Amino acid sequence: MAKDVEREEPDDGTDPRLALLLSSVFGTGPDATMELTVVIDGTVVSGSVVSEQAWTQRQNDQVRIGSWAIAGVLDSWESGAPGDAADRDRAPTAGDGRYIHFLAPVLLSGGIRVPLEATRVDACRVAAWSIGRIPED
Repeated sequence: MAKDVEREEPDDGTDPRLALLLSSVFGTGPDATMELTVVIDGTVVSGSVVSEQAWTQRQNDQVRIGSWAIAGVLDSWESGAPGDAADRDRAPTAGDGRYIHFLAPVLLSGGIRVPLEATRVDACRVAAWSIGRIPED
C-alpha cells in the first residue's frame, strides 16, 4: 500500500523528477553525462546532457576559435575578475539545476533538424522531457 508522501515542488516550476534525475547524475562527478530530450517553447532539444563545467569548457573552446579577445573576457569572468557581480551571483553552479547543459544537441522545430555544439536551456521552461536522444534519420 502506497503512503501519501508530501513532495516539495521547486519554487521556479522545474519538474521535481527531472531536477532529481539531473542532480543524481551530476552528483556522481563532473564527467557524468546522459542522453535527454526536452521540449521548450515548442522546440525539441535532444542530445547529451553534461555538467556546467564540461559545457563551459566546450563553449570557451568554440569562442577561442573565433575570437581570442572575447575568450579573454570569458576567462576573466570565470576567474572572478571585476564585472557585474549581480550577474555572477545569479550564474548557475554545476548542481543548482537552473540550466540543462547540452553538448552536440539537435534542435527540431517545424520538421527541420538543426545541429548545434554547446547549448543550454532554462530548466523551468521545460514542458516535456524524456530520457534518451531522438535517433538520427
